[in-house]
Amino acid sequence: MDNVPGILIAEDENIIAKDILKTLERLGYKVFGSVRTGKDVIEKAKELNPDIVLMDIMLEGEMSGIEAAEIIMGTLNIPVIYLTALADSETLHRAKITEPFGYVLKPFDERTLHSSIEMALYKYQINNELKERTRELEEERNKSNKLLHNIFPSEVVKELKETGFIKPKEFSIVTLLFTDFQNFTEISSDMHPQQLVSELNDIFKNFDSIIDKHGLEKLKTMGDSYIVGGGLPVENNSHAFDVVSAALEMQKYLAERNKISKHKWEMRAGVHSGNVVAGVVGKNKFTYDVWGNTVNVASKMERNGVPWKINISKQTYELIKDCFECEYHNSIEITCYGKIDMYFVLKKKFEPSFIRDKIN
Repeated sequence: MDNVPGILIAEDENIIAKDILKTLERLGYKVFGSVRTGKDVIEKAKELNPDIVLMDIMLEGEMSGIEAAEIIMGTLNIPVIYLTALADSETLHRAKITEPFGYVLKPFDERTLHSSIEMALYKYQINNELKERTRELEEERNKSNKLLHNIFPSEVVKELKETGFIKPKEFSIVTLLFTDFQNFTEISSDMHPQQLVSELNDIFKNFDSIIDKHGLEKLKTMGDSYIVGGGLPVENNSHAFDVVSAALEMQKYLAERNKISKHKWEMRAGVHSGNVVAGVVGKNKFTYDVWGNTVNVASKMERNGVPWKINISKQTYELIKDCFECEYHNSIEITCYGKIDMYFVLKKKFEPSFIRDKIN
């Protein structure tokens, strides 16, 4: 008996209300009684939570059955069937807008009332199942979107959704940052693997926050190497400044962390600016990556650097020399590229106008 539908009647004519009540009981429904006003039916619906409300369109008091139905269906999610003897088009149009679960014309017959109630209950069940499925699909869509945004830059996600694929793009000038930890092999050999992963995860999470702050893209991590790009996938004229600023902040964070951490990490950083081709590779596990000599040179800058220094190429130096104090320290020969002068970044002088404009 617990699954017998409970019905509340809203009808301002006592004779009709009693007739409906007896008919419903004869059909085997649980009846919660009847009320005469819109205010009363709302209060009773809140109190009793019926499975369905039979609602006369015209009720006693200032509130019509249509107004009461809007509140009950909208806030209580209880289905409503209209009872009406009115046939004028304006009233029926107002009732239709509320999207009731059925109509019963007065005077009613038992078969029509019974079928209307059963159809309304079935429709309500299907609607709830559809809402639940829609909610589940929306949650899955949000999870998928979040995952895509964790893998790809926002512009790449947008292109993937619009076209279904990512077209490789050439960038005439970007800035890449490679970082690595000095003596990583020796340090990691003395640590439990789980502890090592925890250390790197903590450091890289903070690096993520720093590069997000400076509008950069994390391209990948490989072991203890952390690779960042500026000026892609959206080109800008601040990429070199942004990358070097982020590298200085990453060093500052690491120095502060070392003061309280058992393990002391010393980071090398290498930066180079030049052209690259960027795109998505892979069939099952996609990766947004960059290719070109610029990648090789940026890696060389890191390998030829020293801990606590940001080693930049002559190309990057020319882009940031007015904003940062730098010192020349050496040059290297790179196959297929030639001789490249290298500079250490000492400190920031000031922020250029295009950065101030971006902030403002």
